[in-house]
Amino acid sequence: MGSYGQAVIPGFICRLCSKQKKIVIHLYTAKAKKLDLLNKIRLLPISLDKYDNLPKTVCESCIEKLNAQYQLFMRIRKSENIYMAHRRYHTNGNCPYECPLNGADLGE
Repeated sequence: MGSYGQAVIPGFICRLCSKQKKIVIHLYTAKAKKLDLLNKIRLLPISLDKYDNLPKTVCESCIEKLNAQYQLFMRIRKSENIYMAHRRYHTNGNCPYECPLNGADLGE
């Protein structure tokens, strides 16, 4: 019988960090769906295929990092939408009342 260090258990390897972990979430389960893992991972520059031979699990540490990255992405997307709306409201250089940035504190 081999040692634990030599064992390779594909179900416990994280798809993102490639580390062997005791606690992982399978990407195609109800819990992963509730956490929206597939959509968050699709923002990364990797390809996901349900039928490839790569791990289908993600560790808790990577999920935390993925959530932080997703929050940053969503904040950037929201800011970009606000700036685009801001540009549409300006024709004479003044910031009208209807502008989403009128009186906004952008230092948050």
